[in-house]
Amino acid sequence: MANENKGHRERLRQRMMKEGLSSFQDHEVLELLLFQYLPRQDTNKLAHSLLDRFGSLSGVLNASPERLMMVKGVSEVTACNLSMLKEVWRRCKASEAAAVSLKGVNSIVEFAQKLIAESYVERLVVVYVDNDTKYLFRDEYSSDSVDSVTVDVKKIVNSALRVGAAGVILFHCHPHSSCTPSVADEEFTERLTVALASLGLSLLEHIIFSDSNNFYSFYCHGDMARIQSRFRKGN
Repeated sequence: MANENKGHRERLRQRMMKEGLSSFQDHEVLELLLFQYLPRQDTNKLAHSLLDRFGSLSGVLNASPERLMMVKGVSEVTACNLSMLKEVWRRCKASEAAAVSLKGVNSIVEFAQKLIAESYVERLVVVYVDNDTKYLFRDEYSSDSVDSVTVDVKKIVNSALRVGAAGVILFHCHPHSSCTPSVADEEFTERLTVALASLGLSLLEHIIFSDSNNFYSFYCHGDMARIQSRFRKGN
């Protein structure tokens, strides 16, 4: 049993190192966190107990240490560390937001280049902003492929609603090719625009970079306006 548990933990760590957390279910994310504090306990069972008690990963991380300790198996140390994650995230978010101005294409491009510079696989960064285009949060998606990355439109929409965003900005890169949008890029941009607009949210920009630092702006080329115009006519 000990070897099986060790193997399970190692597999989760390797997945995280290779893929990030985008493909992980909530209980798996909790397991990874709990590994650090509970070297020998069955963290899978405890992760499910926490989710059953608090309803979601967000519910767990927003719970007070006192409430967390009401779940069997959660010590004071574990409760303290889980609760601290929320505060650390808020501090990072505040400092990051204070340093980011997303007013105008130049500032957006500069910010985007810092996030996806020297990427050797296709990556997509989704930035969520408020009504004043102030940074709120971001999601990042990557692929082992140099020419494709798969992202679910519903996932982006759900994240926008979760963080209270008014708008979304997309950045992605085309390693080893031009920054000209592919048919798939155009179709994805249109699907996301329509999905967001149906909820009163906006896709403000989609910028594609090549490995030579050239970029294509959907906004500057009028693509965003054309897509939004078609959506309005369709309604």
